Amino acid sequence: MKFHPVTAPIIESLKKILEPSRVIVDKDTLENYAHDETPLYHTLPEVVVKPVSTDEVSRIMELAHEHVIPVTPRCGGTSLSGGAVPLRGGIVLSLELMDRIKEIDEKNFMAVVEPGVITEQFDKELARHGLFFPPDPVSSDSCMIGGNVAECAGGPRAMKYGVTKNYVVGIEVVLADGTVQKYGGKLLKNVTGYDIIDLIVGSEGTLAVITEVTVRVLSRPRYIVALLIPFMSIEDASEFTLQVLRQGISPAAIEFMDGEAYRLVQKYLGRTLPHYEAGTHIIVELDGDEHERIRQQYDTTGEIALRCGALDVYVGETSKDKIRIWEARKKMSDALKAETSPIAREDLVVPKDKIPRLITRLKTHVQSYDACLYAFGHLGDGNIHADIAARKHEHPDQATIMKLRKEIYEITVSLGGTITAEHGVGLSKIGFLSLAVSSEQIELMKRIKMAFDKKGILNPGKIFPGGDRT
Repeated sequence: MKFHPVTAPIIESLKKILEPSRVIVDKDTLENYAHDETPLYHTLPEVVVKPVSTDEVSRIMELAHEHVIPVTPRCGGTSLSGGAVPLRGGIVLSLELMDRIKEIDEKNFMAVVEPGVITEQFDKELARHGLFFPPDPVSSDSCMIGGNVAECAGGPRAMKYGVTKNYVVGIEVVLADGTVQKYGGKLLKNVTGYDIIDLIVGSEGTLAVITEVTVRVLSRPRYIVALLIPFMSIEDASEFTLQVLRQGISPAAIEFMDGEAYRLVQKYLGRTLPHYEAGTHIIVELDGDEHERIRQQYDTTGEIALRCGALDVYVGETSKDKIRIWEARKKMSDALKAETSPIAREDLVVPKDKIPRLITRLKTHVQSYDACLYAFGHLGDGNIHADIAARKHEHPDQATIMKLRKEIYEITVSLGGTITAEHGVGLSKIGFLSLAVSSEQIELMKRIKMAFDKKGILNPGKIFPGGDRT
């Protein structure tokens, strides 16, 4: 089935569904929706629409389905896999104006939100009620709940609290033909038939458009302490992590930054950071409701760190100190964009004890491409972010980049890992999916896609080869 272009009559039909000011065809504005945070991918949409209700989304999808026009759902555009790039042109369906927190139900520890709610703003509102939503992408100041659900976002706290799918209990969606469906609700248990919610969470906008989400929330911890611990090597830092977990301590987060990445942030910030000469910096976050217990945990954590060769242990208990400890990690993406010429942004995962081997092998491997690898991420759950930059600020050709990426994934898979932990497949990793997923599994995914979207109009060209019907 061939996709059709967005014609002048289609634009007029969209303006009858939405206020004309929310139907955008201006090329300068369209440019903002032609890319996400992934380097190298860029496609201009033919029109951007900004609905404010489920009914408007439904009518847009009904129109697109009738005329076989591709639709790319989009929230904050912070995807790191090309998932929000409108590969086939068509309509970008921006959910940014559907930004209401519809309900915070303190009695049942639930909240109902629209997809355009910014994650950080949601957290601030929950804090007023003594609650929190654990998934915490580092881009929380700009990413949105709908995108978090579509990508099954994780973040630093995933090792203790899990990822987005662990909290979504209800969902309202619009299917490709405009049909509105609701699944689940304010229920902690529900095994009535297949789990459609879990299927949609992480489906990257290829199965349905998310218009409302019901999530469970938790009591906000009364005490949070952050520790900054520099080590000379990733091997020492990894051994420290394993020993902490063996002690029965459950940190909310164990993050790491390799020395090159840490020093890059130092350059970006323009000031000296603690122990900038170290090979690896670890951030441990501990939380709970009993102050004395948290104190005992960070004392024990510090003792383990020093036994494993830590150069020092910095403790942050005040808000100001915690912000300073987390600053380098939070500024990592900004520093990489400002100070390097990125050619790939990888999201890899291996068993925790294999991280040192993975980083060592990758750093050595990219040198043959005259590139540098900056490693950081979630040491506590085996998920590393590996940003690769050209040393001479000149991009290799696309074929060379693809070859390098394939070799990186092969190294990762050989260590028992896989090619993406939380960024998704999107557009960026389609060509490498078969390295990690069998052909039978890919065919099953295609049949599921077909069941939801027979004309293949929802976010076409994403996740797997042949992800659309053209």
